[in-house]
Amino acid sequence: MTDHSSGSSEIQWGSDVVVDFLCSAGIRHVAVNPGATLRGLHDSMLRVDSPELITALHEEIAVGIAHGYAKAARRPMAVLLHDMVGLQHATMAIFNAWADNIPMLLLGGSGPRDTFKRRPWIDWVHSGVPQAAAIRDIVKWDTEPASLEALSLALPRAWRMALTAPPGPVYVSVDVLLQEERLGAETPEILVPSMPPPLIAPREAVSEIADLLLGSERPVLMVDRPSPGTLAPLVDLADRTAAAVIDLFARCSFPTNHWADQSEERESTLGEADFVLLIEPRDPAHALGKTDEASRLTDLVVSPGIPMVAVGLSEIQHTGLIERGADVPGLRHVLSDPAGFLNLLVEEVSRRHTPDRKDRVEELRARHNRRRSNAQRKAAAQAKATPISAAHLATELWKVIRPHPWQLANGKLAGWPRRIWDFEHEDEYLGRSGGEGLGYGLPASVGAALASQGTDRLVVDIQADGDLLYTPSALWTAAHHSIPLLVITHNNRRYGRDEIHQRTVARTRSRPVPPYMEGIHLEDPPVDFAQLARSFGVEGIGPVEDPEKLGGFLTHAVDMVLNEQRPVLVDVVSSSE
Repeated sequence: MTDHSSGSSEIQWGSDVVVDFLCSAGIRHVAVNPGATLRGLHDSMLRVDSPELITALHEEIAVGIAHGYAKAARRPMAVLLHDMVGLQHATMAIFNAWADNIPMLLLGGSGPRDTFKRRPWIDWVHSGVPQAAAIRDIVKWDTEPASLEALSLALPRAWRMALTAPPGPVYVSVDVLLQEERLGAETPEILVPSMPPPLIAPREAVSEIADLLLGSERPVLMVDRPSPGTLAPLVDLADRTAAAVIDLFARCSFPTNHWADQSEERESTLGEADFVLLIEPRDPAHALGKTDEASRLTDLVVSPGIPMVAVGLSEIQHTGLIERGADVPGLRHVLSDPAGFLNLLVEEVSRRHTPDRKDRVEELRARHNRRRSNAQRKAAAQAKATPISAAHLATELWKVIRPHPWQLANGKLAGWPRRIWDFEHEDEYLGRSGGEGLGYGLPASVGAALASQGTDRLVVDIQADGDLLYTPSALWTAAHHSIPLLVITHNNRRYGRDEIHQRTVARTRSRPVPPYMEGIHLEDPPVDFAQLARSFGVEGIGPVEDPEKLGGFLTHAVDMVLNEQRPVLVDVVSSSE
């Protein structure tokens, strides 16, 4: 067994066994908001130097931190969740992680299962039957072991299940009586499992798709949310076949400054395609269609009858609480790990004669350069607008972060960073929440910055104001653990997406758009996010309203994050677009 206690004490209790497994599995951080049903696990965690306990003030924040950490570190965290009340607080964040295929080990304090040993009232109202009922449809696997021997089998199985593709959160309920059970002479040994090899499509399928790719004149490679390791083979394929590439930007999956990137012209690029290869599409109709928001009807933008192939593992994920998306008639599905498949496809294409498509390359390059230049000119034209435009905020932020290794952990900022920044590596954008649940951005960014703690990487959160108000106490966690993070509050003082919906409904019904929308605008009174940050121990700058002073404030904030290794929030009063 691993000596998990820095040499000071032996493994004596059931909770020690759990913490010993965490050490053996290489888990470096465990997020927690403590509770009575965690008291045994909490005591065992206090006896070790690693994993480090990360204190959160809400269970949704604890799980959100693990979500962002897994994306950035490419390895899971564990989360300790108090019984039913804590577990139910965590459900929104667990749903996001499940929808986003994020591996994490959720350890729930529960029980006592033995009703004879329950305290009156409090243990009864906090003991689920079963404990996992509240989250069973939003985790990949759950179990409630009834003995230390069963627990020793459950933990490695849960770990393997979480990491096996397609990954996801798993839940192990650890009864308080198991946590507080004294071990006998024999200590249960828990072996960290080996991971199964990835699922790779057969060579025959790869060869058939290579035929389609090389036989088409206007192929399109579309990527949604692939596994790590897909960017390089996608670049290789684009260079060899003159394929246009559309990145749906669930993460950074293709360089934004490469000539093949046609993501900003998705509909027109798909409209001229004669073959489409989709990489891990979560919702094929979303990827290939255009939706009328008033009627809610979606029409495909691809030409009828063209060959379309979807490669990935999405087809084996349609279980649980929701259906993840609609299918598209005529779309062929190939089950495979995306990165493994793309590397095989590169090998297959490289062995064949590729047609000369220099004209197509130059056509795509001209489109790409024209679109980037137009975006830069449009952003420059909004440099003096007030409230500060999203385009100007993106421009000034890019100036101050680009000299450093950087990572955008969260935030789209109306699409402006993608239009004018140079995203070149997979870890430079970590994407959205997966489940679109509000409250994700700040905790996930704290988790991403935790993964980069002690490095020279500048982690940035472009934080929507409404989303921040769901989980503001994540700022305290960042301050408490000295996690270096730059938070830029995109403070448009409204729920921007909902305002768009209300405008759509008003126009559809031929009604005037109200100048002030109750329930949408956050202006009476406006929230002072810089003051809020300071109340949690985070350096707060702003509110910034002068576009000409924005660059100076951002430069100062970056210097503090990098030189002082602490979180800083800049509150920027800005427009939605």
